[in-house]
Amino acid sequence: MWFRNILRRGNSPRPNARPTAEQPLFDELFLRRMARMSLQVQRSLRGSPAMGGHLSRRYVPASEFSDHRSYQSGDDLRYVDWNVYARQDEMLLKLGEAEQNIHVHLLLDVSRSMAWGAPPKLRIMQQLAGALGYLALNYNDHLRIVPFGDAQLRPFGPARGKGRLVEMLRYIEQIPVQQETRINVVLQQHAQEFKRGGLLVLCSDLLVDEGLAEGLSLLPSPRWQVVVLHMIDPRELRPELQGQIELEDSETGQRITMELSAEQIAAYHTAVQAWQERLSRICTRYGATYGRILTTWPIEQKVVPYLRARRLLT
Repeated sequence: MWFRNILRRGNSPRPNARPTAEQPLFDELFLRRMARMSLQVQRSLRGSPAMGGHLSRRYVPASEFSDHRSYQSGDDLRYVDWNVYARQDEMLLKLGEAEQNIHVHLLLDVSRSMAWGAPPKLRIMQQLAGALGYLALNYNDHLRIVPFGDAQLRPFGPARGKGRLVEMLRYIEQIPVQQETRINVVLQQHAQEFKRGGLLVLCSDLLVDEGLAEGLSLLPSPRWQVVVLHMIDPRELRPELQGQIELEDSETGQRITMELSAEQIAAYHTAVQAWQERLSRICTRYGATYGRILTTWPIEQKVVPYLRARRLLT
């Protein structure tokens, strides 16, 4: 029963529609189309060669080859390039790029501010995490999903294989909302715990970005490939406010009353633009990819092409 609540056929809500908490994350047709894509990962990442789907920088004996090396005693004769031997009387072994699976880490901000918006930023992030997680499981990667706030939450994984799809989607739908966020803590913990590295995708509205630079500095390339997806409601960029208003901090609940003038609104727009540019510079400085995701974007028509342009999907 639960599986049908997430993957529906027929007249289920389309993936391009704005999702609500009552709607499933996806329909089955959308996931079938996603199966034609894959995560685009750097070849420098250190993965496992067994049953992998991503090319690495390692070379192994292969029928389809990119290079040669001299034959050594004990090498498999099936990979000897007999054409070269016939022409040059020299035994060379054909080498191809080894395929590997990688470690994929999805870090999800579940603070109260992520529950704000129409649709909520949290819901769009759940949809995005479900799509990326599906691709990781589809390619037999090691998937780990870590929601973070002001308290430690149970992560999902590590998991491998398409057989964990339903469990993964169910986990994402049931992530509880936390009071505040601590980006610096989750990045530091990840850098310390996972020395092997991998692909790390951080999804957050970055309203509290304290410690972002310090955390990214601990996740260097080429061991890590880091993508920061900035979840933004369009009303945060250009709020339709004027006159006397009451503002409430979505995480702390603190309220203030103020009178908005045209000058203050213009200053707000300038500050928001500077904020996004500063976040982009921080990511660039430490080798991370910065991407801005608007919550009103249809996932299949706008978000997926955007992520392909940012070289996260291929």
